[in-house]
Amino acid sequence: MYTIDRNTALTDKIILEFVRRHHNGAVPRLTKLDAYYRGEHDILHRSKMERLSNNRLVCNHAKHITDMASGYLVGNPITYQSEADISALTDWLRLADAETADMDIAKDASIFGRAYELVYMSDEPSPTPRLSVRDPRGAFVVYDDTVERRPVFGVYYYPVYTVRGELKGYRVNWYTDGEQRVFSTDTGFGAVREPAAYANPFGAVPLVEYSNNEEQQGDFEQVISLIDAYNVLQSDRVNDKEQFVAAILLIKGQVLGDSDAEESAAYKALKAYGILELDATSSAEWLTRTFDETSVEVLRRALEEDIHRFSGVPCLDDENFSGNVSGVAMRYKLLGFEQLTKIKERYFRAGLKRRMELFDRMLETKGGPAVDINQIDITFTRNLPVNELEQADIVQRLDGLVPREILLSILPFIKDPTAAADALKEEKKENARNMRDTFGNSDLPPDEEE
Repeated sequence: MYTIDRNTALTDKIILEFVRRHHNGAVPRLTKLDAYYRGEHDILHRSKMERLSNNRLVCNHAKHITDMASGYLVGNPITYQSEADISALTDWLRLADAETADMDIAKDASIFGRAYELVYMSDEPSPTPRLSVRDPRGAFVVYDDTVERRPVFGVYYYPVYTVRGELKGYRVNWYTDGEQRVFSTDTGFGAVREPAAYANPFGAVPLVEYSNNEEQQGDFEQVISLIDAYNVLQSDRVNDKEQFVAAILLIKGQVLGDSDAEESAAYKALKAYGILELDATSSAEWLTRTFDETSVEVLRRALEEDIHRFSGVPCLDDENFSGNVSGVAMRYKLLGFEQLTKIKERYFRAGLKRRMELFDRMLETKGGPAVDINQIDITFTRNLPVNELEQADIVQRLDGLVPREILLSILPFIKDPTAAADALKEEKKENARNMRDTFGNSDLPPDEEE
């Protein structure tokens, strides 16, 4: 985390110093993490002697871990509820396509350990807040050095290229509570050129930082060495197979010709026809490398289990998660994953509150109703297959013991439990009226007649 004294008089030169620090210190690590997610692993750079097989297989556990972790966290849209009227706020979130931004943020946080989102105003006749997820390799937030860690300024910068595709320099945007400033710099971050300043309509730093955890580590970062070992093992298994096929023929007690030409012709005939004629005292056999496939498979399984164990993200498509298991059994299987996701959720929620504070500031600026962000319940719904029959049985067993609206909220296909409860109540009243009209009201319970 970058910090600075809040009373420091900020200048473009100071900002440039932080940009240089970020580019030289953080970017190399973040670039490696991005490469692993994209499948560009260290195994691809391995070299061997020319005569040896050198398969370089990438088994992309990094991508699997990130996709599973981010999908489990925000695969189902985040919901917002409050006793106050927050429809104006949620309408703006919907207009800004917050669901897509949430998925991109969760993915970046899983890969890089952090994610950044710029809140800006659209250029429509009636501007509204919009969201732009920024690459962590070109964005950071600097906080004050107090225990509250309040944002002092945020920066995002990006490379600028010539028409021939050569790196020309960088364009730097930085934001404080009161303004946005922009300038250009060279490839060595040595000079400030073309500075400009604009008003910041939000009155707060509009660049929001989302952390994946306290250490800001990616979900697969701590198991990269295990992923490398798995890639090497799988590559060498294929190499062994190839070298087994390319075995050497050993001939004992006989030569295949009296001259080099005769030997060459004999070798060609052997290769073409697959027949070798020897006298009674001679023999031939293949020289092959021997390997214990069982031991290799045990090692492969051990590496894969360690990758998932230490990353905290299970392999949800293996046999342990197949079949119609109960909800309780599934929760036990996902206990470690759920603990990891709870941590991610806590830090994600902090970023979402910061986003909504910026939206609320603009809502007040436009004369809308003020919203107490702390009174809004932010709900994450895990993205897992649901045993609807089991949940329906729970609802039926608890009917009469738990308020109907709460019971209906358990069922995943009911989006609005309150409306569903009201509809059910009206349906029962209608049925009661039909029965009264048909059979009279003497046998009807009093509550059904109301």
